[in-house]
Amino acid sequence: MTRSALYVGEVVHARADRWARRTFRYPIYTACLDLDELPTLRLWLLGRGRPFSIRGRDYLDRRDDLAAAARALLAARGLPHPARVELITQLRVAGYLFNPVSWFLGYDAAGALESVIAEVSNTYGGRHAYVLGPADRVGDAFEHPKTFFVSPFLHGEARYRHAFHDARPEASRLDARIDVVRPDGDVVLHARVSGERVPLDDRALARALVRYPAMTLQVIGRIHWQALKQHWARVPYRRPGPDHHAI
Repeated sequence: MTRSALYVGEVVHARADRWARRTFRYPIYTACLDLDELPTLRLWLLGRGRPFSIRGRDYLDRRDDLAAAARALLAARGLPHPARVELITQLRVAGYLFNPVSWFLGYDAAGALESVIAEVSNTYGGRHAYVLGPADRVGDAFEHPKTFFVSPFLHGEARYRHAFHDARPEASRLDARIDVVRPDGDVVLHARVSGERVPLDDRALARALVRYPAMTLQVIGRIHWQALKQHWARVPYRRPGPDHHAI
């Protein structure tokens, strides 16, 4: 029995400001990987040259040992050494991957969530890791300024609020949320990934492959489809600069 899992559910995006008001939801599966367990996973459908894969170079400093990379990054910021690190992410499918956001969740020995690394990617090739600890905690969420360019249709000063309902290792349900909050407190964008836990085994991967045969291609395709609809709606569009800093 592995500690890693798949969560099968949906992703929801809701935007509400003077430029756009729209909500969409799509079915999705999301991997939750225990990084200390990752090197020992032996699955027919997961690995290099197989339908699903996970590569260290897709995350953080592009090392193969993701557990060590996550702990080193937390230590470099003066944050506690986690007893366990879980990665919530999309798996590579047929060699292709695009992750709008991946979360590294650091738990203490008692199973309490104490740190988060939120690694955000944009469609222009940029990637940035927000490293969050107790000082970033506001109630049950982690908050920080938005400093990285993500959407060509969403600009201006804002903060991210990350919340994880029942954020415990091996929780039966995933409920991960990001709110983009303006200085006046208005939530301009709400994104949520939720799903029911199933063990990470070949049977679960085979079902995911049949039900969602091109999940990562669907993710990037739907991002561009929603972007096209915003363009048609005349939402202001801006490209990032070479440093991918938020505009």
